[in-house]
Amino acid sequence: MGSSSNVGKTTLCEGLLSQCLLYGYQPEQLAYIKPMTQCIEKQAVTVFCENKHIAHQSIGSLVFNSGFTKDFIDGLTKTSDRLLEDILAEISQTSENKEIVIIDGIGGPGPGTGSVVGVSNVDIARSLEAPVLFIGKAGIGSAIDDTVLSVNFMQQGGIKNIALVYNKIESSELENIKHYLSRRLAELLPNVPVLDFIANHTQLDNRTKQQSAAKISQWFNSQSS
Repeated sequence: MGSSSNVGKTTLCEGLLSQCLLYGYQPEQLAYIKPMTQCIEKQAVTVFCENKHIAHQSIGSLVFNSGFTKDFIDGLTKTSDRLLEDILAEISQTSENKEIVIIDGIGGPGPGTGSVVGVSNVDIARSLEAPVLFIGKAGIGSAIDDTVLSVNFMQQGGIKNIALVYNKIESSELENIKHYLSRRLAELLPNVPVLDFIANHTQLDNRTKQQSAAKISQWFNSQSS
């Protein structure tokens, strides 16, 4: 999940899949799915999955096309329960015989996106009892406010295992943001780990990329043990 669209959720999903391959997982043991979306354009993670022969469903059963919300309110679509049932069935099918499945949340204003139709990112994660990686926006004050609001919303929705990553940070601000966010979030959200801070438009070497993805992968592995 992420604080908004374009914070790099899908890019990080690709990085995690790549790291799984480096850990020795075979492509047939992995899967990627985006069960809800507002974007039907082909994403880089889809191309990655195609090239690596990883099972994927980049456009799931719930697509927020123009007018869908109004149709839902007018009673012209499936009910909330049916929409969620379809999503969970799709995830179950994609997950069959897989060791690791990356579920990409829909972009929007926080983890509650989709609540208007009764199916949010939180509803899906809670139904699956899945750990959640929340991708925060760059900044200090607004980033902290947004994170605390989003984490509280997720926890009230029944999500227990949450970790944070901050993405697309200007290189010149990276150390400053890392210092202040780490310091304040340790006070406000002591049980929610911050896994990494990732610079924007920086030519990182492969070792650095692998280290970032490794931190995230290790956290996910610790939640399933």
